[in-house]
Amino acid sequence: MANRHTPRFLFVSLCIATATTLQAQCDIFKSEINDLKDFEMAVAKYTDSLKPAAEAAAFAARFAEGKVHAKKAEYFAGEALAAANEAVALASEAQYDAEVCGLKAVVTHAIDAESRAIDARDQIEVAYTNAKKAKTAKNLGDLRYYMRKSLDASRLAAKAAEDASYAAVDSFHSCTHSDTASAGGN
Repeated sequence: MANRHTPRFLFVSLCIATATTLQAQCDIFKSEINDLKDFEMAVAKYTDSLKPAAEAAAFAARFAEGKVHAKKAEYFAGEALAAANEAVALASEAQYDAEVCGLKAVVTHAIDAESRAIDARDQIEVAYTNAKKAKTAKNLGDLRYYMRKSLDASRLAAKAAEDASYAAVDSFHSCTHSDTASAGGN
C-alpha cells in the first residue's frame, strides 16, 4: 500500500518544488528589475540637474561663465552615465531572469526595459562626451556648440530612462507566478 501512494507523493513534491523554484526566481527577477527602475530614475534625476547648467553654458554671454556651467554639466552627465551603466548591467541580468521566469509578458517588458536602458546609456554617453568637449573648448563658440549637443542628448537620455522605468514597472507587475506556477502555464 505504501508503494501505491509513492508516485503521487513524488509528483506532488515535484510540483511544489517547481513552484517554489519559480517563485524564488521571480523574487530575484523582481529585485533586479526594481533596482533597474531605481537606477533609471537616477539617470532621469541627474539629467534634470544637468539641463539648467547645460542651458546656461549653451547660451552663455561670456566664456568664463560658460566654462563654470560646462563643468557642472559634465559632473551631472558623468553621474548620469554611471547610473546608466549600472542600469544596463541590471537590465541584462533581469532580462536573463525573465527568460527563466517564462511568462511572456515578463519577457516582453524586460526586453523593452533593457532596450530602453541601452538607449538611455548611449544618449547620456553622447551628452557626457560633448560636456567634456565643452569644458575643454578654447572659445565660446565651440563651448556653446558642444553644450547644445550635450543638452539635446541629455533630453533624449531622460526620455529613454523614463521609458525604461515604465517598462521595468510593467515587467515587475507582470511577474505573477501565484496563479500560473502550480498550473504550469505561461
